[in-house]
Amino acid sequence: MASMDVAAVSGRKRKVIRRVDSKMSMRDSKGVASSSDESSSDAIKTITPKTVAYRVARGEMLIIYEDKVYNVTLFAKCHPGGELVLKHMMGCDATDEINGLHPQWVIDDRMPRFFIANLVPDDDTSSSSIADAADEETYRTKQLTRAAYRKLEHKIRDAGLFETNMWYYVAHLVEYTVLVAIGFIGIIHGTNMWHYLVSALCMGAFWQQSAFAAHDAGHNGITHVREIDAAIGIFLGDFCGGLSIGWWKKSHYVHHIATNNPNDDPDIQQLPFFAISKKFLEDVYSSYYNKTLVFDKVAQIVIPFQHLYYYVVLCFGRFLLYFLGWSFVLTEPGYKKRAAEIVGLSFYFCWLSTLVSQLPDWKTRAIWLLVSHASTVFLHIQINLSHWSMSTEDLGKDEPFPVKMLRTTQDVTCPWWMDAFHGGLQFQAIHHLFPRVPRHNLRQCIPFVKEFAAEVGITYHSYEFVEANTHVWKVMKEIGEQVSLMAQVAHSEATSGGHHHHH
Repeated sequence: MASMDVAAVSGRKRKVIRRVDSKMSMRDSKGVASSSDESSSDAIKTITPKTVAYRVARGEMLIIYEDKVYNVTLFAKCHPGGELVLKHMMGCDATDEINGLHPQWVIDDRMPRFFIANLVPDDDTSSSSIADAADEETYRTKQLTRAAYRKLEHKIRDAGLFETNMWYYVAHLVEYTVLVAIGFIGIIHGTNMWHYLVSALCMGAFWQQSAFAAHDAGHNGITHVREIDAAIGIFLGDFCGGLSIGWWKKSHYVHHIATNNPNDDPDIQQLPFFAISKKFLEDVYSSYYNKTLVFDKVAQIVIPFQHLYYYVVLCFGRFLLYFLGWSFVLTEPGYKKRAAEIVGLSFYFCWLSTLVSQLPDWKTRAIWLLVSHASTVFLHIQINLSHWSMSTEDLGKDEPFPVKMLRTTQDVTCPWWMDAFHGGLQFQAIHHLFPRVPRHNLRQCIPFVKEFAAEVGITYHSYEFVEANTHVWKVMKEIGEQVSLMAQVAHSEATSGGHHHHH
């Protein structure tokens, strides 16, 4: 089943297909490619869920899209969204995830190369057919939810909400230019601390705002042309902000697939500083970092106070992003854009240090750096706000994509005139359902999503900014209290154990 032969009407057509076949056989998984030579049947190949599961267990990367099976084993290392994303979808129906995160041309032009067979039900329906996975009823409910989600996607597309209004970005470009100009002028022509502080705040605002646009570009959501959006991402992320867009893509695409899963989502794996799920109080294996996250002595000491230092630590979040960006760019194996990113990041640190050196003394320089970097704190607050108080359960690979997204993500209710400040991150639930919808259209998607949620019986969560922060704060406080309690129990057991020993 490693390759497929298609019944061709004419010999000429057959020859073309044979050629595609041979290319696919070479691309296909080791040791299975030869099977195409043996099979001479002209029928389209079929494969059952049982066989898919067996081959995945043997290490092949098979994914299902619209009841067709694709073998991406050899392509995985070259996948622009990273290999890990494909690993998470092995053996699963990835239709909604693929539609949500890819432009149509990838589905039409690229994916057929990896097609191996059509999915058909298992013959032995009594044992392990998909329908029997839990029971007929749950399976039907899941399929109805998926169908309703696809209908919702069509509605949003028909309403023109996948289209970018380029004037929106032109306006933002003007805003960025003004902020950078004030940032530079405040330092070069400034004469007192107030000038320098205004300069620092404007530079921080520019970094925060340009990060929103880099996020849009990373989702191919500005021009919808991959090369152009990638260039915009590197320019805004690396050259203007000193942050690695490659690092961001690697972690962010996984976050979109495995949202809030303690084992898989790097966005919530924040030990030893933060734990937002009880799971982190034991050792958790991280598939992203490929190591066990140990709940160590440091975590035991500091996490009881995490709700107190949460906002303070976030003020320094940008410095951590510099470190993560550099370590990714220098160490990520086989990373194609390494040279471009090293140039971009080096350029950023050159212009920033030259600018800061214009300040009169070291004390002023330190203050300017702290204020400018700490003022981007809202970006970090918002990234966490949408997820950190939501469910961190792992409900299995068969959970429908839209159900998982609305279970693990909340929106922030705010007036329309605050949208520019929040940069689209206030509509994370909508964004997770439709990552490629440009952010200036996210608000218009809300009525459609509310209608969908009501129809399939799931909750769409949306709270005011302060209330959403309170939820996160409470979760952190509860986990902190649990750690304190564990420590007290351990302590009392140790002391009572000691007394017994004495007797």
